[in-house]
Amino acid sequence: MSKISIVHFNDVYRVSPQRFSDTSSETIDVPKFGGLMDSVRAQWDNRSDGKKDGLTLFSGDAFSPSSESSVTRGSHMIAFILM
Repeated sequence: MSKISIVHFNDVYRVSPQRFSDTSSETIDVPKFGGLMDSVRAQWDNRSDGKKDGLTLFSGDAFSPSSESSVTRGSHMIAFILM
């Protein structure tokens, strides 16, 4: 039986620190989110070429229609998407 590891995230609008919910004081920002993604991928098996065996998927609209994107035209998202 084959196995594939997948991490998926959706709809990235704001890169500034955001609260998890209206009732929580805990926040997440780009470096924290990137660290969480790295920790998930670190658990994946290694391929024969030494790279991780998994798939990172993004769906949604990273470049619009957020307020940041209306000013930066999405340029603030390029480095994040290439992580």
